[in-house]
Amino acid sequence: MPNLYEEEGYIYSQVPIRIYNHDLEKEDIYTYLHWHRSIELNLVTEGRIRASIGGNSCELKENDWVLINSGELHMNTWINREDHYKGITVLVSKSFLDLWLGKDMYFCYPQDVHAQENIRMILQQFGQINAAPQPFSSLDRMVLLFSLTKLLGQYCVGRRKEKKTVKRIERMKEIINYIDQHYKEEISLENIADSFHYSSAHLSRLFKEHVGFNFYEYLQSVRLMNTIDQLKSSEDVSLLDCSLEHGFPNAKSFIMTFKKMYGCTPSEWRKGRENKNIKN
Repeated sequence: MPNLYEEEGYIYSQVPIRIYNHDLEKEDIYTYLHWHRSIELNLVTEGRIRASIGGNSCELKENDWVLINSGELHMNTWINREDHYKGITVLVSKSFLDLWLGKDMYFCYPQDVHAQENIRMILQQFGQINAAPQPFSSLDRMVLLFSLTKLLGQYCVGRRKEKKTVKRIERMKEIINYIDQHYKEEISLENIADSFHYSSAHLSRLFKEHVGFNFYEYLQSVRLMNTIDQLKSSEDVSLLDCSLEHGFPNAKSFIMTFKKMYGCTPSEWRKGRENKNIKN
């Protein structure tokens, strides 16, 4: 599982961006809740995906794109277990944008229709260059980056969040990070609230506001996805042993959580993957 905070080590590159081309299906359409310094833009080129950004969830289909600010908690997942998804992610160095647009800008989705389309086309071009690099691809990326930066500055600068809100988000990052490190242990809303000097009710509200679902749902999803990761890499491991190792208190809890997310039992899921591997 990746660290909650992702380093922006590429800021010293000639072109301070990272580009990812995605082609995923079913349960592989999933990224853990995380944050990073970079500004992230995600474009769906085929299929669909559910994005959760700062506690708000939205469904993205072909040609839709979203913008994620520096430090914003976010994750992606499938909408239906049979979904497929192709897309392009572009991470832009915050330091680069600070230099050209001013420090700590807060960006939002543009109201201008032409700006929406122009940014979509730039993201698509980034993906095309990344998929088939040519001798002058670095220069092409730089040209696109400056075009994107200009559009962000002209059409996407929004109001910064209040300091009180920023402090709450920073505190939530600490709590999420703690859960991600201790999810295998017997942890509860009450003891985490006590550790971070909140009431249980207040921490529960913060979770719903900034993560999009409650504490228990998040804890169980972390346990489940870590279990799934191990099951994918170790086909012979026992389903029950693996789930207990990753913090589930018993088989019933594991099966209920699994069925809620995947719509089938763990045994059915494993059999489906085995049949798929035989066919391939």
